[in-house]
Amino acid sequence: MTYFSLTSIGYLLIFFDIVLYLIGLNVSSTPVLLVSTFIMGLYMINFFEIILQPLNLRVKVQMPLLVKENEYEFINIYFENNSKIPKGQVFINLQGKTPLGGLRGKEKKEISIYFHFKKRGIFYLKTLNLRFTGTLGLLYLSKNYKVDGVTYIYPSFYPLSQDIYLTDGEGNKTSSSFLSVIGEEFHSLRDYQPQDPLKIVAWKASAKKGKLLSKNFEKLKKGSLMILIDNSVDKKDSIAEEEFDQLLRFVHSLLIPSFSLNIPLSIRDLRGEEEFNPKTSDELKKYLAEIQLIERRNISFKNYDYDIIFTLNYRFWDEKVKINKIIGVEYHKKEIVLNKGFIFSLGDDPQEFLSRFLVLNQS
Repeated sequence: MTYFSLTSIGYLLIFFDIVLYLIGLNVSSTPVLLVSTFIMGLYMINFFEIILQPLNLRVKVQMPLLVKENEYEFINIYFENNSKIPKGQVFINLQGKTPLGGLRGKEKKEISIYFHFKKRGIFYLKTLNLRFTGTLGLLYLSKNYKVDGVTYIYPSFYPLSQDIYLTDGEGNKTSSSFLSVIGEEFHSLRDYQPQDPLKIVAWKASAKKGKLLSKNFEKLKKGSLMILIDNSVDKKDSIAEEEFDQLLRFVHSLLIPSFSLNIPLSIRDLRGEEEFNPKTSDELKKYLAEIQLIERRNISFKNYDYDIIFTLNYRFWDEKVKINKIIGVEYHKKEIVLNKGFIFSLGDDPQEFLSRFLVLNQS
């Protein structure tokens, strides 16, 4: 889209010129009319200048691939004047008007704009609007240039306490508190230690051996961490979008330790049947930037055996699962009654909420 208009100075000057012209006609003053004509001539010069300015101008952008929500990052814009026609004053319309200055014939120029990537999602920059005002700055020409830029804005996260980990029998970290471990199995007997709880004492075996013996357990580990992100709602609105963004912050926070602990991840949402298995944290960030809410239309769930379920439909899952493995978000003002999950609401501290979830699941 290309259009012409007057700048602020242009509006003031043309108003003054009209008044001057009317005065000149009224008093039949030739000098006043000549001044008025000279001012109109400046507009004509400015008009022809800005018509020529957009010719043979190339524009490219380089954007960051991954940015955390509500962060600032640089967008680099490259300009190349392929003609001998100089470009006067040029402004970039991207989060305000950023002056580029002028471009001489056959000149290249680069400018970086510190851009605010506010909301989680995919930010596409398909066109870049430039405003040519010329050297006089009385008129401007606005023109869109096709560019190809995309940035994945991923949700922020809350650092988890380094103390919240499951450990094996030798004290080695195995996982952040929920997840790769689903239980314990009796493995062998050993001599009783003073710090052993009475519940693990093998009383019958102790009576036969004539000394106290304790049961030695082996943790059962799963091969991967199974996650479900229920991205469906009855009706999408601004509150549901805010709730979903908060839910994804919890997803990001709880899955980060899996990469450092080499725990394979398997994530499923309701957009399709295929599971997503991120190998790096960057793959996870891109996935969390892409996923969007969908409206529920007779969606059937074939599997309920997940290690943790992230959902806004927490009441649906409360009837389906057997353990406390639901994380939900609720920003509406209503009473929440839930037996098998943890619901975050406005006013809660997200760091404390996650710690409580991990500690209770660990215990």
